[in-house]
Amino acid sequence: MNLNAMKRKAAGLLDAVGVNWLGQRLQTAVLFPFVRVVNYHDIKAEQAENFELHLQYYAANFANVDESALRTFLEDGTWQRPKPGLILSFDDGMRSHFEVAAPLLEKYGFTGWFFVPAGWICERLTENTEAAANVGEQSTLTMTQLRYLDKNHVVGCHTETHCRLSSDHQPEKLRYEVLGAKSSLEEILGHDVRIFCWVGGEESSYSKPAAELIKQGYDLSFMTNTAIIRPDTNALQLQRSNVEAENTLALLKFQLSGIMDLIYYPKRRRVNRLTA
Repeated sequence: MNLNAMKRKAAGLLDAVGVNWLGQRLQTAVLFPFVRVVNYHDIKAEQAENFELHLQYYAANFANVDESALRTFLEDGTWQRPKPGLILSFDDGMRSHFEVAAPLLEKYGFTGWFFVPAGWICERLTENTEAAANVGEQSTLTMTQLRYLDKNHVVGCHTETHCRLSSDHQPEKLRYEVLGAKSSLEEILGHDVRIFCWVGGEESSYSKPAAELIKQGYDLSFMTNTAIIRPDTNALQLQRSNVEAENTLALLKFQLSGIMDLIYYPKRRRVNRLTA
């Protein structure tokens, strides 16, 4: 049995005995109000039905969070909804985000947060050989699709070439991936971009020099180290929980139960110290 199969089986057992349900209820009872962020990658057409089950679960248990609601919550703690908040984020600028995810998000009243490597936009791949080596043009958003998502949802920067921002990179490379990407995305969208998302969840994907550059160009920054957002959360250290469209509902509930928050605590603390 591979690791993914083991995770699904364990999550199913925990769900059957009520652990996932209990974890979610304890979080709401003790930590409310809070916002949870989840992140997806490609949403394949054959996964749409399962992804819709996720959305039905979210709609029953969470309130949608758009950019204005998040900023208000972080600034003064204002939260006037009976349920915890949820941000649904999508990495890598995949065309399926426009074709599959966005229509379903809109059906259930959710705002998508789309984190895009500027160099991966279809029309720009031919201009950027480094980016083109990593992704097929047919799978990436077009400029028209990206602008639609920007108008109707939220779009943020995910570096220029989907680069993990380790300290191994030279300063000029980090500047290109953080601030150069910001300029590229702003040129496409026609407005200031103040939201960033780190690439990769590995501890080595984070570095102090990159964090300093992010502070220069952005005021919201997302990571992937699994924790809820509360009013006192650092706006440049907003954590996400990774889920994927093929995940069973039991596995999704496990990811949101708070158990993974505890498991990730040591790593999250080290990353937060490094990037503070």
